[in-house]
Amino acid sequence: MDTDGGGWTIIQKRYDDSVNFQRTWTECENGFGNVNGEYWLGNKHIHRLTSSGTYELRIDLTDKKNNKKYATYTTFVVGDAASQYKLTIGGYSGDAGDSLSYHNGMKFSTVDRDNDLHSLNCAKNEGPWWFKSCSNSSLNRPSRDHWYWHHISGHYVKTSVMMIRKI
Repeated sequence: MDTDGGGWTIIQKRYDDSVNFQRTWTECENGFGNVNGEYWLGNKHIHRLTSSGTYELRIDLTDKKNNKKYATYTTFVVGDAASQYKLTIGGYSGDAGDSLSYHNGMKFSTVDRDNDLHSLNCAKNEGPWWFKSCSNSSLNRPSRDHWYWHHISGHYVKTSVMMIRKI
């Protein structure tokens, strides 16, 4: 991917709701979708990449009014399966607002594995994600009308691309 100097590996892409992101732990671990369309690379693959060096994360978003925004994090690590794919995130910059650092240190949650701090399973309604509580960001929600980034005007986005590169 050529964005911001290139060298990016896309780990998540959503734009038309053609792929159901409400997936099980195993599906999120292995990845799903198609690289030519919507997809999730898979937690074990994201871990393998981010454990091999220092990686940054860039998230490109389009809001409901077609405004393009981005968030970049100079620290992005997804832990291994034993850590339940714990998120380590930091060093925000960009114009989308920092809606992901809130979830720093959280384990990944899915419909069949609840690792968030909320009394209910956030992933049941909000899709698989690193939830602290059911808020701030959720780009894997089942419905396109509800892909959520708290700091975007109106909070909801219609496209998202998450990409990483070694720094």
